[in-house]
Amino acid sequence: MSSETKEYLSMHYQEEDLLLQAQWLRHVSSEEYRTGVALIKEVVLENKASYLLIDSRRLSNVPFADQQWIKREIAPYLVSSGLQKLAGVLTEDIFNYISFENLLQNITEDQKARVEVAQFTSVEAALAWLQME
Repeated sequence: MSSETKEYLSMHYQEEDLLLQAQWLRHVSSEEYRTGVALIKEVVLENKASYLLIDSRRLSNVPFADQQWIKREIAPYLVSSGLQKLAGVLTEDIFNYISFENLLQNITEDQKARVEVAQFTSVEAALAWLQME
């Protein structure tokens, strides 16, 4: 079990469950967002995580340029990493939901991803889904 925290992102890896939980702690700049997402990617790859939970409830919507950066620079690595499930926890804001859904759809189409992805409004629901066989 390992944990890493920056002032804007907390990560906790549970080795026995192959689960990385990441939580954004506040709204971030584009630079902080990209740094945080790159850190999440590195921890997934280093630990061969099968499950990823990202709690983004404290973020505002992700700008289009950052979404494109994720598609280009992050998604190919996550898709080929052995990651099986990704759970996103978001606020109930419909704009955030649609934005996240569009990003995921683009990634899965572009990368021919086999990663199961779902959105939730609570960490508990996301964890329950991740633990289902």
